[in-house]
Amino acid sequence: MLYWLFKSIFIIILNVFYRIRVEGLENLPSASNFIIVSNHVSWLDSLFFVAVIPGKIYGVSAWYLYRSAFLKWFLSSLDSIPTRGSARKVISLLEKNKVVGLFPEGGCSRDGRLKRFRKGAAFAALKTGRPVVPCAIFGTFESYPIGAKFPKIFRRIRIKIGKPLYFLKEFDPIVDDVLLQGSTQKIRKSIEGLLING
Repeated sequence: MLYWLFKSIFIIILNVFYRIRVEGLENLPSASNFIIVSNHVSWLDSLFFVAVIPGKIYGVSAWYLYRSAFLKWFLSSLDSIPTRGSARKVISLLEKNKVVGLFPEGGCSRDGRLKRFRKGAAFAALKTGRPVVPCAIFGTFESYPIGAKFPKIFRRIRIKIGKPLYFLKEFDPIVDDVLLQGSTQKIRKSIEGLLING
């Protein structure tokens, strides 16, 4: 219930203070749920994705944020999952036809450049067979980079949604590491392409 309240609040506030443009909504799969992935350059990124992506996204947040009583309440209200022990929960959500949002870099980039990707998104895709939707967010780094005290408002924020990536479901208990590495690189290159081509 609180998720939808916060989503409505984000839609109103972010559209008042930012000029938001979303490209590629037609690329979101309609026949199944999916994993949405993006570059991560600001604490604002998650809020924009909650606001602009139709429906509900189950996100994954850094475990240490839950040490704050307020952030624990806020993130729990958004049905976000702490990173510790998240793999099993993410797979369970995907198998229940929920949409999951992940930042494969594992944390915000401090210089705005794409970091090395962790394997979680690729692992979830391979274990469930759900498509991965690559995205690129532009403008949040300029508005509110890590270390800034206050966000700069009235900036252009753009989210570009790419075509979904499909992976064959792996039924073996252990996913081959070469396959996992290759799938992770495929996801990274897709987001990198969106960022380069702007």
